[in-house]
Formats: sequence, C-alpha cells, structure tokens
Amino acid sequence: MKTRIKKTRITTVLFFALLVVSTTFISCSGDGLDPNLEVKTIAAGFSTGNDAITVDHRGNIYVSEYGRFVNTGGNGTKVFKITPDGDVSEFITGLSGPLGNAMDFEGNFYVVNANNTANGEILKITPDGTRSVLATLDGWPAGLALDYENNVYVSNFLTPTVHKITQDGVVTVYGSDPRLAGGVGMDFDRKGNLIVGNYATSDILSIKPNGNVSLLANIPDIVVNGSGIGYITVVGNSVFATGIGVHKIFKVSMDGKIEEFAGTGNASVVDGLLKDASFNAPNGITSDPYNQAIYISEYKGDRAIRKIALY
Repeated sequence: MKTRIKKTRITTVLFFALLVVSTTFISCSGDGLDPNLEVKTIAAGFSTGNDAITVDHRGNIYVSEYGRFVNTGGNGTKVFKITPDGDVSEFITGLSGPLGNAMDFEGNFYVVNANNTANGEILKITPDGTRSVLATLDGWPAGLALDYENNVYVSNFLTPTVHKITQDGVVTVYGSDPRLAGGVGMDFDRKGNLIVGNYATSDILSIKPNGNVSLLANIPDIVVNGSGIGYITVVGNSVFATGIGVHKIFKVSMDGKIEEFAGTGNASVVDGLLKDASFNAPNGITSDPYNQAIYISEYKGDRAIRKIALY
C-alpha cells in the first residue's frame, strides 16, 4: 500500500510539472493564435452527448448526455467517452440529466446529476466505479470546476451563487452576486480567479479568491430564446465561450476585448478554417490539460464533437 501511494504521488508531481511547463510556454508566447487554425470533427452522428465536456491527460474526451429538458430536468442518462481515435463508448450510465463535469488527476470523475430545478446532486465516481454524493444543492446546479486541491465549485442557474464543496462534503458559498444567477460554465484563470459564463445574459464574470465578483465582459446580441453562453474555458489569457444560439465560438481577453473566434453562424456541421467552419448550437467547451486544443460539443443536430488544435 505504501509503495502504491508513493508512486501515485510521484505521478501527480510529474503531471503538475508538465502542466506548469505547458502553461508557461503559452504564457510566454501570448494568445496570438494562427488565423489558419482549423475546426475538425472527431466524432460524427453522436446523437446524445450534448452538454459539458472534459478531456483527460491521455486525450480521452468525456461528454455529458443532458438530452432534452422534459418536465423538470434533462432526459439523458449517460456520460460518453471518446478516445483520441474517435471510438465512442458509454463511460457512466444510470444518471439523470447530467450537466457539468470534471476529472481530477487521480481519475475521479465529478458530475452534476439528478437536477429537478429544485435541487441537484454533485456526484463523485472513483476509477473503480464507486459512487458517492458529495453534496446536494438547492436551485439548479449546472456547471462544475475543480481547483488543485480537488475542491469542487458549482454554478447555479436559479440562485445567484457559486458554491465550494470540499472532498469531505463541506459546502460553503464561494461567490454571491445577482449577476451569478444563470451561471453555467466555469474555469479558473492562471491568477486563481474563477471565471463564470452566464447562460441567460451572456455575461462573463470573474470571482476573485476573496469572493469579489466583477464583470469581465458581456458578449452582445447573442441571447436567442433565453440561450446565450453555453460553457466557457480559459486558455492562457483568453476565455473561449460557446454562443449556443448564434452557432459561434467567441474569444474574450482578460481586459474584456471580444472577438468572433470561429463559426459562420450557420446551424450546420462543416469543418474547415475558423471563419469557414460551422457549428450547430455549440454548447460544451474545454481545453485539454496541456492547453494544446479546444474541444466542443453541440446541442442540436447530429451533436458532433469538434476539435480546434491551437498549436
């Protein structure tokens, strides 16, 4: 047992070292990305994986099947796994409308589950399949993020809060502000600020470690039938956000500059250069642990999984 623990710790330290080296490279080179980057489809006809998306350090992709909203929640029941070669399999089954997800460095998987618009549970699944509920939160818990100590942060679509949950299940309010109601996608920037995308208003908010909330930017004219930003991810000095109702990906700098990053605005699945490619209701978005690529899920149509290699 002691030998196994020691190996796990060494592996974790090495992974952190690689992550720091990768992040440092991006920080030094800045965020001036090649305009000739391309959007590629890596899983087609993927008819049910349409929500939050996570990538592990081996390049495997995990996407929640929220499905469609029926009565008081999503009718999806699974999280799917997609290998770097595009092979799709069922990773977790028996869920109820899963939303935000994340994986820690030990292979534990976290997902917002069983949301009935009155409350929802934060579920932890270990690599051997053991399930435990870390906490149940009132409202409509939606997005999920982890810090380096594996504390879990959860946004809420109905309440103006972000909660922090420890591995022991202790729940505290991490951020509270009226503008947080409608929050879904979350990610940490490299200064330790928690960035939150608001699905309903298309605000991008920043929560400092002391809990202060400020507006980073508002992406104008993208809310369609109540749908603005699906999810967000942070790469280097930029926030990437999905415009689920306008079928585009946006890039927002940390000083609030907004630009259309990818997508023609047509609701279709077309690969190609950033400005020539098309998405169909892009929703989930994440980067791999080394910040070398962005991965996107789509809410409508064939719900393909898309990839943009950044470097």
